[in-house]
Amino acid sequence: MIDVVKKKLANYLTKSGRVVKLVAVLSVLSIVTGMATVAGDASLNLIADRLPPSATESAGFTGALTGFLLLLTSYGLRRQWRVAWYVALSLVPAITVQGILQSSALSTPLILLSIVVFVMLLPKRDVFDASVTLTNTQVAAGVALIGAQVYGTIGTYSLRDEFVGIDTLLDAFYFTIVTGSTVGYGDATPVPESGFARLFALSVVIVSTATFAVALGVLLTPAIENRFTEALGMTKDAELNQLSDHIIIAGQDQLTIPIISNLQSDCSLLLISESEIAPSISEPEISVLQGSRTTNETFERARLDTARAVVIATEDDATDIMTTITVRQQDDDIWIVAAATNQENIEKLRFAGANMIISPALVGGELLAESARTQRDTATEVVQRLRDDSSPTPSKTER
Repeated sequence: MIDVVKKKLANYLTKSGRVVKLVAVLSVLSIVTGMATVAGDASLNLIADRLPPSATESAGFTGALTGFLLLLTSYGLRRQWRVAWYVALSLVPAITVQGILQSSALSTPLILLSIVVFVMLLPKRDVFDASVTLTNTQVAAGVALIGAQVYGTIGTYSLRDEFVGIDTLLDAFYFTIVTGSTVGYGDATPVPESGFARLFALSVVIVSTATFAVALGVLLTPAIENRFTEALGMTKDAELNQLSDHIIIAGQDQLTIPIISNLQSDCSLLLISESEIAPSISEPEISVLQGSRTTNETFERARLDTARAVVIATEDDATDIMTTITVRQQDDDIWIVAAATNQENIEKLRFAGANMIISPALVGGELLAESARTQRDTATEVVQRLRDDSSPTPSKTER
């Protein structure tokens, strides 16, 4: 039953992925159609012949702009942002109307595709349920970028008498964008006689270019990090948010390899790796999260609240004990299985909050000694005896 539900969910998400791809195709088609209409390369007919040329050109220009906005929105859809879903639902009908007004040779496929995308996107509200989380640095960068444009626009409009080509707020905004982007067409400039206006123009260049550079770096860093994460074989946050009823493997070394091999066919696994190098795991379906296993943030990203159990089994007992404490402080009920390389650390792990502690050295020694003593395979008996001797700590719900 669980496998059937997983397959249905996978098919559902796959269809949603197709919708995102169609949104990207629609955005590109809207850009191409709009640019062709403005350039006059597409033959006009039907409604366009009955409209003034300015209306058709405006529809083409806004169509290209809407296409660019929808292309940016498709990135948010890929991350399953709810706000991106709302924006897409407002932009797609606008593209349909723009296609009708343009009424060019490319409008028919544009209109048909926009209708298909809207119909497919509308019932997918539950899929796009992720919220946009911005860091304080990103918020500050965005505010600085907006503030720089406001500073340039208001200042330029206030000094419009000392500028050539500045008559309206739109002219002032245009001058700020062109100057800040270092394009400088030269159609709007300070008069040579006004030293103050020239100094103000220099300040606009410095403030705008600096904020543009900082804002782009800060706002695009998460996307770049996701690319590096994907290249290193790590799991992205969007995929981590979908984890549920999974087992967390906290740490990676020789002890974890057989554990993963035995568990991978039964349930979803998430491996927490502290190394920046891709883990040497051959199974591609294993999710990998890079982070410190002794910090709360790592286990929050690992969806500890929805996990089935946590396995803490490495050859570093000290870090394993700290990991156990970290996990137990965050969740009183989660089942923790730990391994103790040194037998003396079994009690420490139990005190830290582990429900089950196994010592690989103790198990191996018992198996070797018992097999030599009886000349037979006594692995099952030894494991059962060690399980009884480990006295598992009851969980909070059992108490």
